[in-house]
Parts: sequence; structure tokens; C-alpha cells
Amino acid sequence: MLTESKKLNIAIILLVIFDVLWIYTGILYASTGFMPYHGEMIGMTINQVGAFNEDLKVLLMFVIRYNGFLFIHNGIMGLYVLYVGFQKKEKWAWVYVLLSGILTLFPLMGLFISVNWGLNAPVPNIIIIMIPWILALGISYKEFFGE
Repeated sequence: MLTESKKLNIAIILLVIFDVLWIYTGILYASTGFMPYHGEMIGMTINQVGAFNEDLKVLLMFVIRYNGFLFIHNGIMGLYVLYVGFQKKEKWAWVYVLLSGILTLFPLMGLFISVNWGLNAPVPNIIIIMIPWILALGISYKEFFGE
């Protein structure tokens, strides 16, 4: 899967880390559902939500688990794009990596910042996930688009 370009290889490794982190996060969300920081956001535990409205509890659990499967999907598709196009320096693959990150990471970051969760929120986790993505895109830009 690696290429002759050292910079592109570094970018590929960073993106593999990024995609594995997406898959790991997705597995956590898909298997766990409602997490403690979700309760902090709404000021209720999942049991309190269920006591208030059982259908709302079911919906929340579904949406959180569904997001987990979307994260798994993002990770798997990211690995696929790395294998099919990124290593061959196909511009569409670089653009896919950029857009998929923008369309998933930035809305999540905006949500976490807007509700002002503090350090108990997953903001540090999102930042950890964003670092390899940003570095990989920066390192590989000239490989795809030249000077």
C-alpha cells in the first residue's frame, strides 16, 4: 500500500490512524449508545429520559448507535479510498478525504463547542482524531497538486 514518496507514505500512515480511530469510535458508539457526557449535555441520565418518555429514550439510543455505524462507515470508506486512489495520487481521493473530514469533524466540533461541555466532553477526542487528518492533508497536498 505504500509508495515511493516518503511524504505520501507518512500521509497514508496518518490517514490509516485517522480511519482506525473513526472505526474505534464508531464501535464504541454503536455498542454503548448513551454515554455519560450525553447525560451531562441534557442534564439527565438515560434512565431519567426513559422515565420522562420511553420513546425519546429509544430514539436517543438509536440515533447515537446509528452515528456509531456512520463513524464505522467513514473509517472503512477512508481505508478503501486510501487503497484505491490516494496511494496512486488521484486528486479525487485527496478531495474525498478533505470533504469527508470537513463534513463530519467540523459539525461535531461545532456542537461540542456550542454546548460548552468543558473537559468532560469528547472535544479532546475529536481533536485527537483531527490531528492526523490535518497533518496528512497538509503533508500530501503538494504530492497531489504540485507547487
